[in-house]
Parts: sequence; C-alpha cells; structure tokens
Amino acid sequence: MSMSEYAVAVDFGKTRLRVALMDDQGGTHHVREVDSRSFTSSSNITEAVAKEVDDLLQTARQEQVTGIGIGSTGAVDPDTGTVLSSGSLPYLRDYDMATQLSERLGLPVTVVNDVSAQGLGEAVYGGHDEADRVAFVNFGTGVGVALVRGRRLDFGAHGSLGLISALPLPPDGRTLNERAGGKALAPFVGENCVEGPECDAARAGAVEAAALVIGFVAGLCDPHTVTVGGGVWLRNQWFRDRVRARLHEILSGQTTGLAIPHVMTARLGDRAGLAGAGYLGLSAGRTAVKSLPQTIT
Repeated sequence: MSMSEYAVAVDFGKTRLRVALMDDQGGTHHVREVDSRSFTSSSNITEAVAKEVDDLLQTARQEQVTGIGIGSTGAVDPDTGTVLSSGSLPYLRDYDMATQLSERLGLPVTVVNDVSAQGLGEAVYGGHDEADRVAFVNFGTGVGVALVRGRRLDFGAHGSLGLISALPLPPDGRTLNERAGGKALAPFVGENCVEGPECDAARAGAVEAAALVIGFVAGLCDPHTVTVGGGVWLRNQWFRDRVRARLHEILSGQTTGLAIPHVMTARLGDRAGLAGAGYLGLSAGRTAVKSLPQTIT
C-alpha cells in the first residue's frame, strides 16, 4: 500500500495566521492559529510560520510531508512567491516569502494570494463535479476574485488577476473594499444591526457593489459556476439574499446573450484557504521530486 502524501498548508491574513497539515484527499489536521495583528515586519512572519511548522512536524513527524503551500494577503508574484505589496501592511512589500521559508524549513514552498488559495480550494475540494472553470468571489476583509481552470489557477498576464479591491466605483469614487469589504461594513453586517438611514445606505451600497462584481465576473470569465465566500457573505443571510435578488434583477432583462451564472455559496467555508494552500503544497512537493536528478544504476 502506498503511503499517503501530506503538505503543510498556511493561510496568512491581516488578523490571523493558520497552519495545518493536509492529506492528499483534502483533509486538514492539527490546525494551529496565531494572532497576526501584532506583526510589524516580514521577519515576524518568517519566524511565526517556521515555529508553527516545526511544532506541527514534531506532532506529525510520522507523516510524509512533501511541500508547503501558502495563501498570503497582498499581491503575490506567482512565479517567485514574493509578496509584492499589501496596502495596509507596508512591511510585506517585496517580501520573498517562498525563498525565506524554503531555506528555513528545507521544503519546496509555493505562495499565492489568499483569495487565489481559497478559490483553488473550493474548485478542487468543494464538490464542483465536472465544472472545469470556477470563478471564486471573496467578500471578506477585502474583495477579491480568483479564476480556476482545470484545477489550475489563472493568474493573468501579470499575476494580478482578481486584485480588484482598490477599484473606485461611481458615483462617489469609494472603492470596492470601502463598499463591500468587511472592515467598512463591520458596524452594519450583524443580523442585529440597528436599522436607520446610515445602516440602510451602507447595506444598499454593499449589495449593489457585490451584485455588479458577480455579474461582471460572470460576463468576463464565463465560468461553469461562480462560488462566493468570505466572512461578509458566509455570516450574513441578509447579504446573500439581497445580492442574489439584485443580481437576478440586473441580469434578467439583459438581451446580450450573457449566460445567467450559477451562483453558489462556498462549501468549504472558512477552510477553503487552507485546502487550496495544501493542494499547492502537494503540487510543489511532486514537482520538486520530478525535478531531482535521476541516478542511473
């Protein structure tokens, strides 16, 4: 019987760092979590990830760990695993996360944007059956998009596909994050939000922005399914219901031939990012094995 493969999955965000062991069936084990709000430098990330991975491998040293996959906040160069920038975390600029951690831990490392990791996790392990093209839209702390084709992430020509959070919207020029991101909506997203003009306006603006984003993604990418996740979407029934209704209103009268998208809620929920990172870690390990020089006997 062949031994199962395992990878280390890392999900790094602005508020928390999660590390887990993932098997080749998509199961996550030994999830560890660290508050990342106190981080002030890239070295803090390196040290925290290295410590958690070392402890994890001690806990699970019997497993065959082949690689590390990371979903990180910020714009990431998918070819090098360098975090190029993150608007609210300036210490991430030009942080060569893949090299730093690979050298420290002695395992191959792949790094992508955290929304890309979530989208990949959903596409691979979210039960999408024969869907070859899956678009993932995230309404969490920020707003972002990922496109997965044949279980492979499409990063675009410059590695920036889906980095839409800072795009301004009419009529007032507020960005998508300022309209539909979790930080901006925090006072208004709870089920017990006190009704009033300010709350009503914030919710209406978020719903309009979200419906437009999903509609544009459907029109531009023509996926088999649009999967939507992130804390704002997953935790607020009113948001899901109103966005679906507004999207149907927008698209039902169009005569361009645009296929009405199949919109579904992310099935993996909060685990999607770890699942996608783990899948990348498994792929990184297999690639590294294939690239090793072969000994002729």
